[in-house]
Amino acid sequence: MQDKIVSILTPSYNCGKYIHRLLDSVLKQTYPSIEMFVIDDGSVDDTKSLIQDYIPRFAERGYTLHYIYQENQGQSVAINNGLKLIKGDYLVWPDADDFYKDDDTIESLAQALEQGSEQVGMSRCLLEYLREEDLSFNWAVKVTEIKDSLFEDCLFGTNGFWYCAGACMVKTSALREMIPDLEIYTEKAAGQNWQLMLPVLYKYKCATVPEVKYSVLQRSASHSRGQFTSRKQTNTRFNGYRNTILATLKKIPYMSFNELKLYSGKINAYYNHMIFKNNMVFFLRPLVPTIQRVKKLFKR
Repeated sequence: MQDKIVSILTPSYNCGKYIHRLLDSVLKQTYPSIEMFVIDDGSVDDTKSLIQDYIPRFAERGYTLHYIYQENQGQSVAINNGLKLIKGDYLVWPDADDFYKDDDTIESLAQALEQGSEQVGMSRCLLEYLREEDLSFNWAVKVTEIKDSLFEDCLFGTNGFWYCAGACMVKTSALREMIPDLEIYTEKAAGQNWQLMLPVLYKYKCATVPEVKYSVLQRSASHSRGQFTSRKQTNTRFNGYRNTILATLKKIPYMSFNELKLYSGKINAYYNHMIFKNNMVFFLRPLVPTIQRVKKLFKR
């Protein structure tokens, strides 16, 4: 395992204020062979100079760090471009504002892959959420049942499935088998986790490291965890999710037509329901004060 390379692929957009924590946490890792690519998605802050300052520090540690710039096109495009560059045996793709909690996080994820059977293609650890203001602890993921077949949980977001990519690692051999051209679906409003996780989890099992080893910054302005406030924005986000999942399902090797039809139907029904609920929320919101006044009248 020690001779195998871990590739770290991180999209970054105006994260110069945060990404140093991720880079510092990578430098502290006990795993000996790491290559890292930061794909700068058109940042206008000091991301470029900050990353370049870290390049010699990575070299001194025996790692490699690469800075790649692209025009602003979104996280999924950044990951899609970065997939063509990786040479590692394993892949992780953490967000720029999160970081590894423990020095042996990457080693633990790699060990879980190596010690598992040939059917294990992905590993994951538990994670904690920290408040942006002071990095104080907010809450942590807990699991009551550790499963190894997670495709449907990932597809539907059931049984407490967590999508935070930095807490996951995949074998690139499994990734190349399930995404032969390493081309994932891209859309600016969508992310990149379903595109990488679903194909691997369709065929392979997942090993879980039952310890909190990854820290997630709860940042309201982040792309992946930001809030959409208008009805149109929220519906666009839901449709982006729908498009991403459906396009990913269509490309999964070995999936039968009947499976594709079943899963696609359930996803369409789910997001139609979510969009309907969202429309009703925005329709009823202006009526709330009136409803409250009427309730007060009947209480008199």
